[in-house]
Amino acid sequence: METANIFEMMGTTGSLIMCASSVPQIWKTYSTKCTDGLSGFYLGILMLGLALIQIYALYVRNIVFIFGNGFSLLLTGILVGLWFRYRNRTDQGRSRDCRFTPVDR
Repeated sequence: METANIFEMMGTTGSLIMCASSVPQIWKTYSTKCTDGLSGFYLGILMLGLALIQIYALYVRNIVFIFGNGFSLLLTGILVGLWFRYRNRTDQGRSRDCRFTPVDR
């Protein structure tokens, strides 16, 4: 196997891992309908960085970066959308605490 192919596989694997890393946070935010502890500033900077990397990936025409970073940009965009949707949720006038989930007995 050529060295270039090994690095291509490493890049593809790394891109898949980076994409998969945001799925648990998206699932948690969606299922709890709560964004306490999720920084909007962090999400904004992350989106900006991903967008700049995507522009660069398109410029150099690197297919691994184009698809991997594009998918990460999409998933982060979904998380940003969830943050906007659920950031000001209240429960009967009180701010909702995501860490406390009462159990019905």
